[in-house]
Amino acid sequence: MRLLFAKFATQYTNTATRFIAEGEHVVVECRGRVTAKSGQSYNNTYCYICRMEDGRLKELTEYSDTELVARVLGDPG
Repeated sequence: MRLLFAKFATQYTNTATRFIAEGEHVVVECRGRVTAKSGQSYNNTYCYICRMEDGRLKELTEYSDTELVARVLGDPG
């Protein structure tokens, strides 16, 4: 994550807007906001699908706008 956060010029914020829970799965919709060092806004929408076990996160799948990632942040390496 250090390589990713090194591309940010401002403090990154992420705000959850919706939670849906069923059994061992929790779905979280959220919105991230930050300005990249390039000066471009990087305001992405995310969907996290979490699998919980014994009250702990065991698996996480993230969906986001990958075109926005590529356009604003480029190659993380």
